[in-house]
Amino acid sequence: MAKAVRTVPMGYGPPMEIGELPAPPPFNFRNFIRMIGVSAILISISIGSGEWLLGPRSVIQYGPALLWIATVATVLQTVFNLECQRYTLATGESIIPGLMRLWPGRWVWGPVWALICLLSVSPGWAASSATALAALHLGRLPTDADRGLVLVYGILAMLLVMLVMAFGSRVERTLARVSTFAVAFIFTSLIVLDLWLVPLEWWGRVAAGFFQFGYLPSGSGGGVDWTLIGGFAAYAATGGVLNMAASNWMRDRGWGMGSQVGYIPALVGGRKVEVSPTGKIFDLTAESLARFREWLRYSRWEQWTLYCGGCLLGMYLCVLLAVGLIEPGTPLKGNYDVAAIQAHAVSQVIGGLGWVWVLLIGFWVLWGTQISATDAVVRHLTDTLWSAGLGRWTRNDIRVVYYIIMAVITVWLAILFAYNPLTLVLLVANMAGVAFVLGGLTLLWLNTRVLPPELRPGWPSRLGLVLLSAFYAFFVYQTGQQVLRQLFGG
Repeated sequence: MAKAVRTVPMGYGPPMEIGELPAPPPFNFRNFIRMIGVSAILISISIGSGEWLLGPRSVIQYGPALLWIATVATVLQTVFNLECQRYTLATGESIIPGLMRLWPGRWVWGPVWALICLLSVSPGWAASSATALAALHLGRLPTDADRGLVLVYGILAMLLVMLVMAFGSRVERTLARVSTFAVAFIFTSLIVLDLWLVPLEWWGRVAAGFFQFGYLPSGSGGGVDWTLIGGFAAYAATGGVLNMAASNWMRDRGWGMGSQVGYIPALVGGRKVEVSPTGKIFDLTAESLARFREWLRYSRWEQWTLYCGGCLLGMYLCVLLAVGLIEPGTPLKGNYDVAAIQAHAVSQVIGGLGWVWVLLIGFWVLWGTQISATDAVVRHLTDTLWSAGLGRWTRNDIRVVYYIIMAVITVWLAILFAYNPLTLVLLVANMAGVAFVLGGLTLLWLNTRVLPPELRPGWPSRLGLVLLSAFYAFFVYQTGQQVLRQLFGG
C-alpha cells in the first residue's frame, strides 16, 4: 500500500506536501567555499550597468558624496535577498510563486509580477557590450554611421546568451561558472588598473563618499536628473526581480527544501528532471529547526561577506577608476562615454593594450549582466507558469517552458535594439525600484503570515524590508514626478 502523502495549507495557493529537510554539510570554511554559487551570480549582475555605467556617471556628475546611496542600497538588498532565500529554504518554492500565495491569489499577483519581470529586462546591457566589441573592431568608438555593425554584434551577444545557457547539466551551474570567470577577470583587472593609474588622493575621497549619508544634489527641479539617480540607487547592488532570482538559483543548487522539488536542467547535456509545481515544507521538530538554522547560517555568511562586500567593493573600484581618469563635471551624453574616456586614458599610458583591456572589461561587465538578468527573468516566468500547472502540457519537462520563453524573450529584446541602450538601462533600473517597493512589503507579508511562526524572520529583518520599500519609494516618487513634469511641461 502506498504511503499517504501529508499536506498542509499554505496561504491562498495549493497545499504543500510535507517532506524531510536534509542536513547541510557541517559548517566550516572548506564547505562554505564549496557551496558558493548564488552570490557569484548576483555579484556578476552587480558589477554591471550600476557599477560600470550608472555609478561612475552619477559620481562624475554629482560628486563622490552620492555613494552613500550605494551603501544603504547594498545593505537593504542583502536583507531582501536573505528573506527571499528564507522562504525557499523553508519550502523549496521560488519567491514569485510564493508571493502568488498572498490574497487575492495567483490570478492577480501572477500578471502583476509577470509584467514587472518583462519590464525588468532589456537588451541595453547586450547593446552596450556590443558597443565595446564594435570599438575593438574599429579601433575607435562607433558613431551613428556604425549602427549596423553595433546591431550585428548586439544580436550575436544575445544569441550567445541563448547558446551558453543551452549547455551543461543544469542551467544554474552553467551560469555560476560563467559568472565566476567574469567576476574574477573584472575584479583583478580593476584592482591592477586602479593601483597603477588612479592618484592616491582619490582613494580616500571615493571611500569617504560611501559614508556621507543623506547628501543629495541641490535643486529638486530640472537641475537634478532623478532618472539617473533613481536608476543608480536601484542598480547600486543588483536590482529588483534580479535579486529575487536568488531564491530560484538557491533552489536549483538544492539548498534546504530546494533539494526536494527539482531544478531546471540544461537543454544539451542535461536530463529530464521532475520538478514539483508546488513547494514542500518539513515537519517542525527540534532536529529540523536546527537544520533550518544551519542552512540560514550558510546563506547569511554568503550574503553578508561575499555579496554585500563584493557589491560595495565592485562599486568602489569602478567609480575609483572613472573619477581617477575623468575630470568631475565632464559632460557625458552617449551611453558608453564613461568607458570610452577611460579606455582612451588608459591607452595613453600603456598603448593599444589599454584600449583593448578596458573595452574587454566593459564587455564582460555588461554581457555578464545580460546573461544573468535574462536567465533571472526567464526563470521567474517559467516558475510562474509551472506553478500554474503548465507541466501537464509539456510532458512534465520544464526545459520546454524555459527555452520557449528564452526564445521569445530573445526575439523581444532584439526588437528593442532600435532604442538607445542607456535609455533602456535607465528604464529597467527604475523599474527595479518599483519592484523593491512592492517586493519588500509583499515579502514581509509572505514571511510573517504564510510561513509557520517558527520559521519567520526577527524584527531586524522585518524592519529592513520596511526600510527597503521606503528607501526606494522616495526615488520612485522623485523620478515619477520629474518624468510627469517633462511630459506635461509642469
